[in-house]
Amino acid sequence: MRKYDVDISYESNMPNEVEFTLDNRYVVKIGDERFYNLMGETMLSAFNGLVYPDDVMKFEQFVMADMSVRYCIVRCLIKTGTYRWMILNKKKIYNVGADRMVELVAQDIIVVSNDFDIYHGSVRKYRAIMNVIDEKIFEYDPLSRMLTIYCYRNNKSEIFERTDFNEWKENCISKGYVTGDDVIQFETLCTSIAGGVSNFVVSFNNSIMSKGERVDSLVFKGQSLITDGEKRLTVGVISEPEKRTRTIQEHVDLDEAKLDSATGIFNKKAITDMITEDINAASVSAKDKQMYLMILDIDNFKSVNDSYGHYFGDEVIKSFADALKMAVGGRGLVGRIGGDEFMALVKDINVEELRIMLKSMRKGLKVSLAQKQPEYLFSTSIGISQFSKDGTDYETLFKIADAALYIAKEKGKDRYIIYDYNKHGDILADMKHDIAFGNEFMKPMAKYELAADIVMNVSLGKMSVMDVLAELTDKLNIHGISIFAGKDMKCIYCTGHYKDAVTDAAYIYDDNFGKHFDEYGVNTINNVASLTIDFPEAFRQLRDNNICSLLQMKAVGMDSTEYMVEFDIFGTNRRKWSSVDTAMLRIVVLGLINAISGRLTD
Repeated sequence: MRKYDVDISYESNMPNEVEFTLDNRYVVKIGDERFYNLMGETMLSAFNGLVYPDDVMKFEQFVMADMSVRYCIVRCLIKTGTYRWMILNKKKIYNVGADRMVELVAQDIIVVSNDFDIYHGSVRKYRAIMNVIDEKIFEYDPLSRMLTIYCYRNNKSEIFERTDFNEWKENCISKGYVTGDDVIQFETLCTSIAGGVSNFVVSFNNSIMSKGERVDSLVFKGQSLITDGEKRLTVGVISEPEKRTRTIQEHVDLDEAKLDSATGIFNKKAITDMITEDINAASVSAKDKQMYLMILDIDNFKSVNDSYGHYFGDEVIKSFADALKMAVGGRGLVGRIGGDEFMALVKDINVEELRIMLKSMRKGLKVSLAQKQPEYLFSTSIGISQFSKDGTDYETLFKIADAALYIAKEKGKDRYIIYDYNKHGDILADMKHDIAFGNEFMKPMAKYELAADIVMNVSLGKMSVMDVLAELTDKLNIHGISIFAGKDMKCIYCTGHYKDAVTDAAYIYDDNFGKHFDEYGVNTINNVASLTIDFPEAFRQLRDNNICSLLQMKAVGMDSTEYMVEFDIFGTNRRKWSSVDTAMLRIVVLGLINAISGRLTD
């Protein structure tokens, strides 16, 4: 297929609808799992770079227009390297701080067209089935507050009741359709319908269907349909079995004992028991089953209540629980095991799908919480173990996931660690985490001691500059280190397997780029792709040298020359530099620059 040919083939595994949010520079701020599955996890930062060249102007005008312009049809480049016709639907425009956000839904026109034919056939089939069943159907729309009870006869809907829900509830009691002890069950039914309970079953004696002519023993079975994370519609069936089933009150009592009152997800005992049961069952009959145990922790949560108040702290906990439950969906179990700690078991999912699920959930939470508190920077650390590969019992998998969470915290937080024996070593050897896990990991105190030793040895002339660089790359798993000096920032020392020769870093004198260095002369870049829009030349220079993340530190030497030391990570596995790493490397940099510039500190 040529460069700008459009693919109009039908792929059954292609999502028919994806959701994403752009800022005022067309950068993707949030995308759901389907979006990254369709567009690719390593897509361009700016979405207009994926739009067919002839459609870019139309696309940008559509995004910048207000809500009166709701739809736009453009051709978009997907991860297969082909263009597809997409219809974009603008759902919402809102602000996060000074940034204008546009929430969009993209639908592949070819897939939607084919799916429509499939869905139409399914509707005809289900209507035929409903024609031959005795059960009545009920549905409640919370937006209109209308309750409808109906059935299908001769392929047509026959309505028994269509009225305001509150009026129906009042009439059923005032007209004597429900009496005595059955009123309690009826009230439970109404609460379940109006409250959008996920699944409920209620049985009681009443004359609702016969309008007082006879008493029936009816069972109401229902559930809520969820759209965009909100309960939109409650649907169910009304049947009359020979024997009464368990009442909803009994179900509610059982559920309440299992649920965490603050979040509505499973509490520690319930989630532990259910995950243990699933793992034990799989270890007996399905050891090849794909399952991941996750321990999740909200970063720096202890400071949230102090900074923003307990109400917002509770909101963060609830929002995180809701997002986690929605992300996992029917693929597993979710529970809260402590103040800001959660646990989940995700089933029937491969590692790439797991990564996309976590990325979508975490990015979505960052933006949604920023809408409520723009200055609050949400992040979470996650430790993950894999069933069978890491263990076949709950205790082992939990300990490994917990230890992986610890590594995520020590590496700078705001990340997930999927345990890998070859990379992290035997992390069960010391569950107090008093040892280093693998070659990449050192305790904070050990890092500071390393920095102190380096500075002392340099000051005494026992280590050369290249000795220091070799020590840092070995002990901290840094792939490359370069030292630059002077007004043109020429490279004067370099170690590491760079793709091209390192020559200079003159781009740091761009006024806008220089603003990224903090008061201590430190600039952290966790992902060089973030430079694409504002600093394309710097991005290309770093990308062409296979650098994916870096840490830069400037300082003026005793000879009044400005120096910069850059610590680089190569490839695609980006590093988020921890505060411990930054502090200890700053100590080394100051000592090293003093030595290079010819004078030592007092």
